[in-house]
Amino acid sequence: MRFVKRKIFDDVIKWLEDKRIIIIKGARRTGKTTLINQIKDYLQEHGKKAVLFSADQELDSAFFKNSRLFWKFLSDQYLQGEERLYCLIDECQYLPGAPLFLKTLHDMASDKLKLVVTGSSSLDLLKTKEPLTGRKIDFTLERFSFSEYLDFSSQCAYQEQFSIPGDMGPLQEFHELYGRDLEYHFVQYINWGGYPEVCMEKEIERKKSYLKEIIQSYVEKDVSQFFRIGDVSKFNALARLLCHQRSRLLNRSEVSNTLGLHSRTLENYLNILEGTFIITLLRPFYRNIRKELSKMPKVFVNDAGIIRYYTGTVFSDFNLVDGSLAENFVFGQLSTKRDLELFYYRTISKSEIDFIIRKGTRLIPVEVKFKKKMSIPVAMKNFFSNYSQEAEYGVVVTKDLIGRTRDVYFLPVVLLDFVIF
Repeated sequence: MRFVKRKIFDDVIKWLEDKRIIIIKGARRTGKTTLINQIKDYLQEHGKKAVLFSADQELDSAFFKNSRLFWKFLSDQYLQGEERLYCLIDECQYLPGAPLFLKTLHDMASDKLKLVVTGSSSLDLLKTKEPLTGRKIDFTLERFSFSEYLDFSSQCAYQEQFSIPGDMGPLQEFHELYGRDLEYHFVQYINWGGYPEVCMEKEIERKKSYLKEIIQSYVEKDVSQFFRIGDVSKFNALARLLCHQRSRLLNRSEVSNTLGLHSRTLENYLNILEGTFIITLLRPFYRNIRKELSKMPKVFVNDAGIIRYYTGTVFSDFNLVDGSLAENFVFGQLSTKRDLELFYYRTISKSEIDFIIRKGTRLIPVEVKFKKKMSIPVAMKNFFSNYSQEAEYGVVVTKDLIGRTRDVYFLPVVLLDFVIF
């Protein structure tokens, strides 16, 4: 399998001279090991001293017993004079008390030691009684985005980026030229998801085997062993149910009753699914808590391949793609943009908007209308009225219609990853 340079690579290397710990988190099999090896190669090519450890493979090593022993080992073996050492640790969540280990090591040696670590779970690295506040910079390595998938799957080279708001002419021309190619690859991406090894495999049966092995190894290694879940069958049943309920409000009481799970157990399972990057529970946006607050989050599945595995959902034609799966895709493209905060909107009167983007002081309502119709949703008009100072424009994501009506931009779903808000 050939290595692909991920978009996150350039973001990470900008922070290599900073003293803070770089934490690269992300789901299992998204390419974190490949990325950390590429960072090591980059450092060595630029004359830096770098050493890489795999915590899951070297956990029994004496130097991983505590941070002081590890620092002594590094000092004895790798440090000479005033030279700075770059220490990279893959799968850091396997270290006992990983956050405290990293905190102590950083506090002892940050003048001479730069830490870069990866982890497949945000739970032990970030949600802890010993936070790394002020000592870390976080990155998330996602599965392949649609545009990253296109980099090696399409014969066309897609480097364009378009700003919204802006002139729609270039975007319309781009869609006219490449819309068919993008729609074909969109169906493949929706069917298989963004796990790198699944995306890069051409043979169908191998793709199926890779996807099955990724999901099963996640359940067996992360869930059964790392989190020690006793009833794996109910955990799997929850994952399957959430895949069927993608893009919908999550009613915890209903789910508890359906699966026969105690509320505390359900909450634990949801935390694990979210903490290991399988789902995201999207919170509501509100300013007027009496009129707008919905306590239930919306559930999104972080990869279409997971949906395929648990539901068997497969599409052969762009026009047949399910609207809820299109909305799940839109969530995936929006949620990975670092400078955006994402919410959904629902009032007590049940006026709904699929997504609200907050960028600085601006609010951008986004509605997914995956059908051949162009109109401004009533809920969006009301949102403009209620938030006239912050909401300058909105976006309706369509199947294939493109254009602009007043302050609302209509964008085909296949263009979303090429747009900068």
